[in-house]
Amino acid sequence: MRKPILFFALLSLQTTFIDDSMAQQSASIETKLSPQQQNLTGTVRRNSNKDPLVGATVQILELGLYSKTDESGKFSFSKIPKGTYTVVVQYLGMLEEQQKISFPTSELQFLLTENSITLKDVVVVGKEQRRDGATSTVISRKAIEHMQATHLGEILQLLPGAIVSNPSFTNPNKTSIRQYSGDAASPGDNMSSMGTSVIVNGAPQSNNANLQSMNTVTSGVLAGFSTSSGMGTDMRQLSADNIESVEVIRGIPSVEYGDLTSGAILVSTKAGVEPLQVKARLNPKLTQFWAGQGFSLGKNKGNLFVDLDFTKAYDNQITAYSAYERMTGSMQYTNTFGKERPLYSNTTFSFGMNLDDNKVDPDYQVEQIINKAQNYAYQFSTNGKWKLNKQFARNLNYTLSGNYSLQKGYQQRLNTLSVSANSMATENITQQVPYLPATFLNQLWIEGKPLNIFAKLSDDFYLKTGEGTHRFLLGADYRLDANFGSGRTVDPNNPYRTADPLGFRPRSYKDIPSLNQFGVYLEDRYSMQIFDRDLHVQAGVRWDQIQPFGSFSQSVLAPRINASYEFIKDFTIRGGYGMTAKSPTLLYLYPDRAYYDAFSLNHYKENPVEAMAIISTRVFDTANPDLKIAKATKKELGLDYTRGKKRFSVTGYHEETKNGYEMNTNLNSVKFFSIPTYSVLESPVGQPPVLSTEVGESVIVSTFNAPSNDRNILNKGIEFDFDFGRFDNIRTSFVLNGAYLSTKLTTANPYILLQNAPNMPLKRIGVFEARGMQQERFVTTLRAIHNIPEFRFIITATAQTIWKDKHQYLNYSSIPVGYIPVGAAGSSPQITYFTETERQSITEADRDIYLSLNDGYFKAESWKPLWLFNLKMTKEFANNMGFSFYANNVFNHRPLQASTRYPQEYSKRNISMFYGTEITIKF
Repeated sequence: MRKPILFFALLSLQTTFIDDSMAQQSASIETKLSPQQQNLTGTVRRNSNKDPLVGATVQILELGLYSKTDESGKFSFSKIPKGTYTVVVQYLGMLEEQQKISFPTSELQFLLTENSITLKDVVVVGKEQRRDGATSTVISRKAIEHMQATHLGEILQLLPGAIVSNPSFTNPNKTSIRQYSGDAASPGDNMSSMGTSVIVNGAPQSNNANLQSMNTVTSGVLAGFSTSSGMGTDMRQLSADNIESVEVIRGIPSVEYGDLTSGAILVSTKAGVEPLQVKARLNPKLTQFWAGQGFSLGKNKGNLFVDLDFTKAYDNQITAYSAYERMTGSMQYTNTFGKERPLYSNTTFSFGMNLDDNKVDPDYQVEQIINKAQNYAYQFSTNGKWKLNKQFARNLNYTLSGNYSLQKGYQQRLNTLSVSANSMATENITQQVPYLPATFLNQLWIEGKPLNIFAKLSDDFYLKTGEGTHRFLLGADYRLDANFGSGRTVDPNNPYRTADPLGFRPRSYKDIPSLNQFGVYLEDRYSMQIFDRDLHVQAGVRWDQIQPFGSFSQSVLAPRINASYEFIKDFTIRGGYGMTAKSPTLLYLYPDRAYYDAFSLNHYKENPVEAMAIISTRVFDTANPDLKIAKATKKELGLDYTRGKKRFSVTGYHEETKNGYEMNTNLNSVKFFSIPTYSVLESPVGQPPVLSTEVGESVIVSTFNAPSNDRNILNKGIEFDFDFGRFDNIRTSFVLNGAYLSTKLTTANPYILLQNAPNMPLKRIGVFEARGMQQERFVTTLRAIHNIPEFRFIITATAQTIWKDKHQYLNYSSIPVGYIPVGAAGSSPQITYFTETERQSITEADRDIYLSLNDGYFKAESWKPLWLFNLKMTKEFANNMGFSFYANNVFNHRPLQASTRYPQEYSKRNISMFYGTEITIKF
């Protein structure tokens, strides 16, 4: 509680300064400010031939002002107060230029250089950035092209602490920021992935309405086909070839960004005028083609960039029955409307087709397994800045986007079970049902039609208070997530069957309420000089109201602050504290109902006339009325050193997510209920059985998965990024980055396990201590970038070392801490805890509550250091053709190591040797 109070105290102090300043200016703002304000003008040209650049973006960071260059390459800002400012100029395909100025000053001149491998300082790695206060990494187009990324997820391998992996389209590619993402981390990945916001051209890519799960009661968020339901954005669906730049906010994001816990990935796609470019990419698992071109539509008519991507990938290069196909395309229109108060707009229409197709394996046709997933997405988004240049409305910023998808899933399997019966009842009922064949083809269709709408409006303005500058951002946003799909359907003549008493039922998604979110935010980015050193403070607060029109109506307040100060020349210390929040998705707000089907009579005979099956169905609502909003608290402290082209950054962080969402068995999903039981009095030949008039009663105990806030995640560590610059005598630059990551995943509530011990009446359910896992990893990545500009040649040699890789289960025990006594039908379950003496007396003989665990659960898995060497090469021929090649694990170093946990098991720890090529042609 002290930290939020301190935050508001700092914010109040700044507000006091503002009030004093405004009081002094209130008499006559125009008369007092005008003599102190002048216009700032300048020109932006191409360095190679000095031609003016039309449409270059010019920003004054401290004031939040924004402008575009005209046909002569000129820009202007009016009524700029005296002060020290940072002017940044950006243009498509060019290196960013930045100047620190003391205003007033003469007209500015900027010469931009094309970001090409003909430059000796070409940037092909991620760069640390602190422009907006948050700790982030910026990855440019040239870095993306050099690494030959096929989708957005692969680009993130340039982050500190990220592990290099081979391209894969087998499963949804979910991402996590600052979290150990080894194989053993799967329980926490869903929440971390869900809490990572992917924003493309200002429009968030929402997965809140994805309901493509099989049955939340039995399978949680999973299905037999490939799906990202209950997770975040599937990175496979976002082609990397049309991306201009990516900024990954690893630290504490601006309050402008909501509905997240982990971080934000800001993607800017290509826009503007560019020649036609065609790419062909080939590796053992993938074939990909991409083409893109930017057109000028004429004077004052704007520019249009169009692109098209086709990708086909196989799980295994020697089989063709399991494949992934992607086709994406986009049209991006940019223009400036008006001159006195220009409106800079960017409008995009994109579509995507993603197909996961797992056909029947010709070498294994017994079970006739087919799993298919189809996703057709259409998105329209527009964003812009309206340069009003008013005292309290310098820029009005807007974003409006709509995303509509058609998601189809299909799974089938030929099953063989004992002859049984099946009920499709959707209410509490006892009824006679027919017996079904023992061999049957289980088929399931799932159709979702999610619609996501996002709207945001914000106002930028600034105020001067003495030597300091306040840049204010005031805004609001709205999100709607709904699903209009037909949902889960089955063949009515062949109902879907499982061996689980929790039955399967069709469900329509269009009947599920939509998710609504409304947020408002205010932020002050304060900058000034103290003892001729820069001080920057970014402080703000965000308030979100989730589902304001429904039963789940909750709000959350999220303050955030980042601060940095150059305490010694070239040395900057920085720190931050903030809170973020993520709403539950529709899957967690409106889960499936539980249908328990129990035999009241199971009298099977080979003659159907003599057989009789009576099933009692009991229906339970699994929605959690006490579900809370997942929240994260983020703290970090860092140190930066920058001199010339050299830069060194170290950041320590501590991030804790509480109330994370999970589908599991909890106290509310333990049910005691009764069903009637019938007995056969007579079994006449050729006739139905005669039932006894005496009807018995049986108490049933059932447990199922239900939504909960059971997942807690603690991420802490140290990450670093050292750029040693270029050594001209060997034409090589060196970059070393890495991180020590520690991830602790724990449950908030006890683990409940129902065990039906043979020949033992069920009288109690075991309750075990809340459990979890601890993972640690220390990894470094050294990149040596050798560049010969005269030959248009660049080669990057990467050495990645995993110095420490450890995994350990927490609080696993065979001995329960308590039990739930089986009560009367309709009673509420209660936990009875054992004393320590009672616990010590529990043995394997207590088969109903004793949990048999492998010895490996009590050992820590700790691997030896591991080295991986990769190579990437790019060669350009003149200005219109390029060739790229990469090889991962070039020495095929795959040590076979024994597991610490299971010494009899050995693993090949490194990725397999892998290579790929790419050809690029410009027309």
